Amino acid sequence: MTYTPGIEPKRDRYGRYLLPDPDTGKEKAWTRATTWASTVADVYGLRRWEMRMVAKGLASRQDLYAMAAATPVEESKTLDRVCEQAKEAAAASSGANTGIALHTFTERLDRGEDLQVPAQWRGETSAYQATMRASGMRVVPNWIERIVIVPKLGVAGTFDRILTNENEEYIADLKTGRDLSYSWGEIAIQLALYAHGSAIWDDRTSAYQSMPAVDQTRAIVMHLPVGQARCDLYQVDIDAGWQMAQTCKTVRDWRTRKDLAQPHTIDPMGRLRTSVDLHDRVKSAADVLELEALWREASADSLWTADLTKAAAARKKELSSSR
Repeated sequence: MTYTPGIEPKRDRYGRYLLPDPDTGKEKAWTRATTWASTVADVYGLRRWEMRMVAKGLASRQDLYAMAAATPVEESKTLDRVCEQAKEAAAASSGANTGIALHTFTERLDRGEDLQVPAQWRGETSAYQATMRASGMRVVPNWIERIVIVPKLGVAGTFDRILTNENEEYIADLKTGRDLSYSWGEIAIQLALYAHGSAIWDDRTSAYQSMPAVDQTRAIVMHLPVGQARCDLYQVDIDAGWQMAQTCKTVRDWRTRKDLAQPHTIDPMGRLRTSVDLHDRVKSAADVLELEALWREASADSLWTADLTKAAAARKKELSSSR
């Protein structure tokens, strides 16, 4: 029996799925797989394109030009809204919208629906169906557009398909962009995350299902560029993608560090004091009274940290056990 989607799960204001933790059952926000994959992306070209679209949009819409000219630079929300509308005015999203439509057309066709595709997009959908037939791989109907979680990384995302050649199953994704040359790094990470998922969310029952065993070294991309009436298949190295997914974690952890700078303070002896110096003094404190004195001294200079609290607790325990 073919899976039919139920109600889309809730999302937070950042677009992250709000799904229960499989171990605790407590609802949490899961980082989107596409966001995770973009951690190490080179966005220079994308940012330049966005700037060009804003410029074209402002040139074509006098009302937006007037709003931009009249709004103080401090009113960031208003200016952000003007920029988004300018991009729309330049038809920056028209290709994306057509891509979404192609995703929906192919999804419904793969579910076996009796669908009449409008003539202007029939070339793309026919090319997609012909390529899939020639590939020798079959779409698994129950695994179309499903949400998968990767608890190890706190990531969730929606894969497009699982394909099978009867011997192996592969994560597969449909891409409709004109050129994927600069996207393969992100795609490899994204598909690797899906392949390493541990459970799939069933939005009909609001419960998790087991993730089927898929190949974790290779995935398939169906490239169906908008307006070209052709479909090409690519094999993606998701073993390399998974390795880089771990690097993404390192980068994201680094970004959350709060201990990279501290007040520059000189003690009465003229020596530079840091939390590292204090850590050594805490570890060698002779008694609890000395620990308390260090806490008062460091707190007065805003040098006391959570790490020093842990170190002081450990030293206090050592002093107690040595009595």
